[in-house]
Amino acid sequence: MALYTTINTSLNENSTQDYPYQYLDKTRNMHLMTLKNVLNIDIINHIQLDERLARNLIAKGIILLANTATTYIRPNSLFIRQFDRKVQFEQSKKAIQNDLYSQFISNKSNIISVINEDYKRYYSTKTPYEYPSENYILSPPPTGYKPICVQLLARHGSRTLSNHDYDLETLTIWQLAKQKNMLTPLGEQLKEDIELFMHANNHLGRGELTQIGKEEHFGIGNRLFNRLKSLFISSNKISVMTSGKKRTVDSAQEFLNGLIKAEFNNIQILNEISNKNLLYFHKSCTNYMTFIKTNPYIKIKLNIIKNLEQTKIYARQVLKRIYKNEFVELLINGNYNIDPIEKKIIKNEVDIVLCLYWMFSVAPAQSQFNLAKMLAKYFNEEESKWFAYINDAKGFYEKGPSIEGTTVTYDMAKPLLTDFFSSVSQCIETNKNIAAYFRFAHAETIIPLATLLQIPGFTDKAVHPLDVYTYENNQWRGDKIAPMAANIQWEIYQHENNHNQILVRMLYNEMEVRFKQDCKSLTPDSFFYDFNELKRSYADLLLPSVSDVN
Repeated sequence: MALYTTINTSLNENSTQDYPYQYLDKTRNMHLMTLKNVLNIDIINHIQLDERLARNLIAKGIILLANTATTYIRPNSLFIRQFDRKVQFEQSKKAIQNDLYSQFISNKSNIISVINEDYKRYYSTKTPYEYPSENYILSPPPTGYKPICVQLLARHGSRTLSNHDYDLETLTIWQLAKQKNMLTPLGEQLKEDIELFMHANNHLGRGELTQIGKEEHFGIGNRLFNRLKSLFISSNKISVMTSGKKRTVDSAQEFLNGLIKAEFNNIQILNEISNKNLLYFHKSCTNYMTFIKTNPYIKIKLNIIKNLEQTKIYARQVLKRIYKNEFVELLINGNYNIDPIEKKIIKNEVDIVLCLYWMFSVAPAQSQFNLAKMLAKYFNEEESKWFAYINDAKGFYEKGPSIEGTTVTYDMAKPLLTDFFSSVSQCIETNKNIAAYFRFAHAETIIPLATLLQIPGFTDKAVHPLDVYTYENNQWRGDKIAPMAANIQWEIYQHENNHNQILVRMLYNEMEVRFKQDCKSLTPDSFFYDFNELKRSYADLLLPSVSDVN
């Protein structure tokens, strides 16, 4: 049974446009801060820049200064200017703003380009959410149609590390090297970096949303409200369901904070009981769990990728920055039992580097600059891309399109797809006046549903049994399919005069995408589909109950 609550917020924005999609994300304002933390010169004169803040300065054209001495860098000449503390803040503020603004905007900032080059890394499914730019324009609905409902499935936002395996295992290897006096200067820093990273993650709680994760969902909810404002004015009920995990509950709350405006405080939230069979099915589907444990082909494919010579080359490159060559050779040639009780073994250099990669892959979720760039400190761009590929391969084979003829990796999403269609039908056929059905879950939920939808050129291509998934032969990418806060939205439109005419438009991460190949949109260039035609096209994938696949 649903629990009824009312949420009252105090947002002051009052956007009047549903289309086009031209408004800026309100959450960017949260990132505007004092310049005292923007730039820093360390003992080796390495320039460090908070790239997230710099992007906001460029996007907003606003710079805020603290009432303190400020060191800044002229991007073209790298000239360092120190303002005397006695100089009055108000007198210097305008000049500094104009100087920095002109350098950032007019010259595109040499510092920015250096940082982009130095710190661009690949994080696979741990990539923070990237919403469409303010220049992205959604196509308006056909004349005579108005929104009557919206369906959403969203992954939780950016989070902390969810377990202790990767950091503790990496520390164990580090301690072995320390005992043998086999650390490089960078290696000497690794222990401190890991401990700082662990402390920050433990402080928030393992697997919990970071501030960035909260902002991601606040922004998605806020943009949805602005896009479909008329829908929420005319309806007063919203259904919300989560998997039950705290990070999904928190994501839902932040989303609602962004969605609901103070002037519409009579909206009722139907907090549905958590449904793991619907939103956390990878743990409850017997067929799938058996497949993952016993299927030899998936393991063979993943082992082939892990044992490629290129994988070993990149792994050794990373290790040689941390450990001396003699120790790296020991790791390559020997097995290390790192947990005598559980008899857990890291087998080789690839396993060791994968632990390091997976640990720091959540670095962009951290608000502090030194933590957010942690992966970039130990991996260059090519190396991070390769280990992101290994992570993508795992998601592709175990949760996505997988091998031709294999459907168990996404069959378990059929009840969820059925729920989408059933909820749309309820919007059309009943008087419940429910404006939206919002579901908050995980990557393990959104990847199978996306695969089941067979979005052309995006999630629909499996690999031949004799082939191996690569970036060259497949367009599937973890950072596009399931970044943090990834979401699938269905907008439902009804004709004002003929209520039997129902259209559906699908957004993936807030951008228009098409339904599967045999679904015909209204016109070749349209993203709007007839609901009844969609239902017929997906009929063979719809189930009467969840129990059919469990």
